[in-house]
Amino acid sequence: MERRIGFLILLLIIRCGGERPSAADSHRKGGRVVSSLISPQNPTSITPIRVEITALSERNPAYRWTVNGITQDITSPKLLPKYFSKGDTVFCSVLIGGKEKKRIGPIIIGNGEPSIQSVKITPEAPRRGTDLKVEADVFDPDGDDVELITEWFINDEKKGKGSILSGSKIKVGDNVYAEVIPFDGVDKGLPRATNWLVVQNTPPEILSKLPAIKGREMDYEIRTSDVDGDKVSLSLLKAPRGMRLARNHLLWEAPELEKDTTFLIEIVARDGRGGETKTSFNLQLGRVKTE
Repeated sequence: MERRIGFLILLLIIRCGGERPSAADSHRKGGRVVSSLISPQNPTSITPIRVEITALSERNPAYRWTVNGITQDITSPKLLPKYFSKGDTVFCSVLIGGKEKKRIGPIIIGNGEPSIQSVKITPEAPRRGTDLKVEADVFDPDGDDVELITEWFINDEKKGKGSILSGSKIKVGDNVYAEVIPFDGVDKGLPRATNWLVVQNTPPEILSKLPAIKGREMDYEIRTSDVDGDKVSLSLLKAPRGMRLARNHLLWEAPELEKDTTFLIEIVARDGRGGETKTSFNLQLGRVKTE
């Protein structure tokens, strides 16, 4: 009888004691961070910083960010670039139940790459002998000075490097473009190509001065020049009767006049590519005096 009573008491004690909490349940109530990951691994001044953690806790974790020792008003796992700059030191504390369970960092903010917003060649309608250069709208997130590394192409062939392409390297009809890379002294940004430009024709130039008449005869040599090397043809647009062109010579035998007269002479030089230059002058002749 005594043995039976003792057995019943022991069984009652075991049932009333219940199950002991497991180690995992203990950790969940207290909370702990099992693993953490920061991305990107090497953030720059233009990349948001994100923290991913695995925590054993019945409560959701909170986050506390500090930049150069100053706490930011951010409680999410993401910190935007507006809160930091190149060279800043960032830490992220993971809080569970108001207590810091893990401190991630230091995170050193790296250099942000420069970028080209727009780029073009100037002048936009170049001619032979015209030096070309690039003009670009650049952006650097850190405010650094940006150098433009430029490579020039003429008819798809590399023809030079540097900020200026000499006008002596281009001729009428050439297709020209440039590839430009921004460089802030630390990192290079993505390359950007300009649009194609076609080198324009240069009209011929008339070099001669106004003609003179010796007696009543004219033999006026019209000298021309064309930088593209085109053959130049001359035509008379306006002239007195009897005046003519013999190749590049303007010939005329003036008539005898009863009164002083002014003649308008207009000449055009053409290069065969649509380029032309006009020149005009007034020729004054006096009347023939009779005795």
